[in-house]
Amino acid sequence: MAANPTFGEYVVRALALGLDVDQAARQGPGEKTERRPSLTQRLGLGGAASPKGKDKEADAAASSGNDEGSDSRPQKEHGHRSARKRPGKIECVDVVGSDVYVGTSNGHVLHYAVDAVTMETQAAPAIRTVQAADVGAGSGKRVEQVIALPGQNKLVVLCASTLSVYRLADLQPVGSAAFQPLRGVSCVALDERVPRAAGAEAAGLCVACLRSIRLYRLTADDVRLEHEFSVASGVACLSHYGNFVCLADDESYKIVDLRKKRAGADDDAELPLLPTQQPHTDPETGRVVRPPRPRTLVVGANEFMFLTSSGADPESDTLGVIVTALGEARRGTLQFAAYPKSVVYDDPFVIAVFASGRVEVHDTTQPDATLVQTFAFADSSDAARPKRLCGAVSAFVTTETAVCETIDTDAADIAALGGLQEQELKRDVVEMDGLPNTEPGKPFSSASSVRVVAVAADSLYFVAREPPVLRVAELIDGQRIEEAMAKVDAAQQQQQQQQSGTTAETQFCIQLAAVTCLGSMLLDDALQYFRRGLLDPRALLHLFPDLVRYLGPLLVPFARIPMPRRLRAAFIDIGDVDALIARGSAQLLAEHSSAEQAEALAAALMANTLEVLERYLRSCRSLMRANGYNSLLDRMPFAPDAVPVVDTALARLYATNARHDRLCALLQDPASAVVGDLAAGYFRDSGYYYYYSLVLKAEGSVRQVLDAWRSILTGEWPDERFGGVDEYLRYVVLTDSQSTMLEEFTWLTFYDVDAALRLLAHLADGAVEQIDTDQVFASIEARGDRPMRVFIERLLTAKHPRASHYMTCLVSAYVRQICEHHEGEESHRSDTLVRGYKRAQADDLRLRFRAYLSGASVQSDTCAALHTRLLGILADRPPQYDVEAVYKCLNDQETGFMHLERAVVLVVMGNIDDALDVLVNQLGDYAEAEMLLVTPDNPQSLARLAPNPLSSGVSSISWLLRMYLDLSKSHNDDEMSARLVTDLLHRYADHLGPDILADIPDHWPLSIVKTFVSRHLQLLKAQEQASNVQRSLNQARAFASKVDYTKAVCDRGPVKLDYSQTCCVCNKLLGSSVFVFEAETGDIKHISCT
Repeated sequence: MAANPTFGEYVVRALALGLDVDQAARQGPGEKTERRPSLTQRLGLGGAASPKGKDKEADAAASSGNDEGSDSRPQKEHGHRSARKRPGKIECVDVVGSDVYVGTSNGHVLHYAVDAVTMETQAAPAIRTVQAADVGAGSGKRVEQVIALPGQNKLVVLCASTLSVYRLADLQPVGSAAFQPLRGVSCVALDERVPRAAGAEAAGLCVACLRSIRLYRLTADDVRLEHEFSVASGVACLSHYGNFVCLADDESYKIVDLRKKRAGADDDAELPLLPTQQPHTDPETGRVVRPPRPRTLVVGANEFMFLTSSGADPESDTLGVIVTALGEARRGTLQFAAYPKSVVYDDPFVIAVFASGRVEVHDTTQPDATLVQTFAFADSSDAARPKRLCGAVSAFVTTETAVCETIDTDAADIAALGGLQEQELKRDVVEMDGLPNTEPGKPFSSASSVRVVAVAADSLYFVAREPPVLRVAELIDGQRIEEAMAKVDAAQQQQQQQQSGTTAETQFCIQLAAVTCLGSMLLDDALQYFRRGLLDPRALLHLFPDLVRYLGPLLVPFARIPMPRRLRAAFIDIGDVDALIARGSAQLLAEHSSAEQAEALAAALMANTLEVLERYLRSCRSLMRANGYNSLLDRMPFAPDAVPVVDTALARLYATNARHDRLCALLQDPASAVVGDLAAGYFRDSGYYYYYSLVLKAEGSVRQVLDAWRSILTGEWPDERFGGVDEYLRYVVLTDSQSTMLEEFTWLTFYDVDAALRLLAHLADGAVEQIDTDQVFASIEARGDRPMRVFIERLLTAKHPRASHYMTCLVSAYVRQICEHHEGEESHRSDTLVRGYKRAQADDLRLRFRAYLSGASVQSDTCAALHTRLLGILADRPPQYDVEAVYKCLNDQETGFMHLERAVVLVVMGNIDDALDVLVNQLGDYAEAEMLLVTPDNPQSLARLAPNPLSSGVSSISWLLRMYLDLSKSHNDDEMSARLVTDLLHRYADHLGPDILADIPDHWPLSIVKTFVSRHLQLLKAQEQASNVQRSLNQARAFASKVDYTKAVCDRGPVKLDYSQTCCVCNKLLGSSVFVFEAETGDIKHISCT
């Protein structure tokens, strides 16, 4: 087996070890073993395209032991007996996915099927013989070269200087009129311009014969010769790219321009380069020493490389010269310490193998110091030591690093894992998490596309580039996080340019960096990488034993979480958060720190770790909500069942870390997936009673929520986070359930009457009617007049059957509350309403006190509003209160500010005179008194409250006038009395006689009665004029009647009637009644019917 290579681009992995090619050849094509699909095929890693100019095998006919190539002459055939006795060895190989085609030294081509070669192990995979073909026709001659063309379903075989073509599928020879097996072939090369991909329509083949070169075109259906030209000497090796062929003959290296050859310009078609080495005689032994065989290969588009040595000895220093098709030197010159036995090109590297088994890798992009890596095979046996390098069409070395897996075991074993324990259990690849990225050119692939196969006598090796994901993982394991993440950033930038998205391998590297930083207590870096790598949050939760117990069966076992094995091992190395904190504390503590310091540091580290967990879970939740919960399978790297785990864990973390607002928002979010049973049980047991109620609230358990809040309000479950009665009432109202509100109202009347009254306003009339008023009233009455007043008023608006039963209590409560309001004010403001009314009355004598109170109520005057409500109750018809009891209450609580209320009650009692006395002499509400006495039919008059209707007339106006005149005597207020009398005389002059002038005080000015007197004089004069006019009108009517009668008699003649004549309107007999005769129509009717 090969030793480990130095750090570089390539690693060696065994493809097949110790193959018994003789046994495989004896099975024959009819003895095929049943072929099981390989892991490569199951993972979809076969059939990738081969880039142009890569993996080109230049040694078309290298020998297995002495480096001798075939010449143009047919070799002498040995007997079949000796050929069968010779042990078979591997000479050449080509690989197409999981299919391996091996050419042997005894003339056979063997078709093998292999499982995938992985980076995780250096052991050879399982290999099975599919079929075998004897291509040497029993000669036992070695197979010099095999070229697989999957696009054309062809296998080109060079054996014993004979070129044959076989079908790739069954290794049956292809024969046609255009092509038959070609003998005398020295070497063959494929046109490297056309890749050997499965989709290629045709392939070009360049064949060197004795003194000619032939160009063939191979398709799926035919093999056709396109061109042939002669050469001066035998060709030792050649390589072909498009219109150019680089070859080495007996004299020199040269480049042939095929376009000129086709055009017939043979003189200019060949471009000589350097002479090839010639045989020489050893001066010591006298023997002729043959130089190493020349080597050419394609190293790019229209670029070739050839080898030239300083001497004929294979150990002489050798140069690899790179030229263009025009012979110009390009890139750097490669330097080899000895002449390579075989070289291939894998862009941009040239890989060479030497006789000692050493393999060198040279970078053609470097101007100097091109050697970048060496492989040492010195310790290998001769049979396993590589002797040749061959190209491969498409092969892969895969890695399981970024492929997610789960531990496959039964439930009992999973339960016995007990956390993050490593167990030797069967693991299953989780295909739903995506296959490794194997497309060429994509960054961070977990599979290496192999172009080079090292061939030994009985073994095959892949020379594969190490996947970048493994190199980055090695940097992370070595704590070189920044260097590793720089490579990850470069890969992600390339992915963005290619619009290929983030691969699973990139995520694996970021996740591994996150877990590594967490293990080193680099919490900020860990959080950053957790967010970038989108680690399954359930895996992180398994580090916290308390959360694992809290989540219980909701959290899947750690072994069941899909995760790369290497990442799982990193979690297991951490253990749990307690071990992590212990290690972190030990690193940070000073040598002689006290136990208190150690405990404080551990507590701080635990708090920081919980905060990191909380922030990452919050980030996951935001991402899930942004992508939509239903699209997690397509967008998220973890399963949808992680959603309730994240929300439920966040609920506890928010409570533990005192994130009140965030926890409330989480529990109240309609899209929240918190598992209520788990969260509610934890909150209740931990004393987070308010959060417990929020969980119940989110689940719609109204009764349980209210019971919990009752316990919090009463102090049975103390919790300062609760919003108190305000939050309680808001929720009760939002339930929009009248039965619930009624039940809570009844409870609140014993706990908080004010809150009960606030809830009462939201009860519908139907619910209010169901209140047990006696029970509630007994509780509310003890709390004062205001609660009782509010309660009774609500009963009234809802028309509760027992509302009238409490009317007297309501009125009494209003009276007491108004009195308390007045008595509570400062003395100089106690009569604010009355004085304000007097000022307004000075400008408008017709302003009533009731109207003034209504205006003051609108301006938010509390006292005025109380007066207005009380007056509305007192003015209700019929009265629902005990009039006598209310009047007694008014007298008992009288403070001089409830005159209008007393007047209203007196009117209701029918005591109009006393009511007027109160209105005029005590309150001074003259407009109200006038409306009561003079216009009792007015809808706004208090007269409608009287038990018996009041009559109006001149006597009422006169009585009111005398009351106004008495004001000047009883109140010494001549000014107001004079104004009132003047206004009354002015408005009711027609209803008062001149005799009232005798009651006017003599000292009042004449201006008071001047208008009244003038008005009466005008009335007397008008009456006289009206009498004269009436008399004139009557005379005019009589004269007009006589004129009409005379005209009718003259024009018509007399109208004669008998006693049977009836009225045309009422159909009654006219008799001796006055009648009217209409000359135009001839109708006769009573004068009263006109």
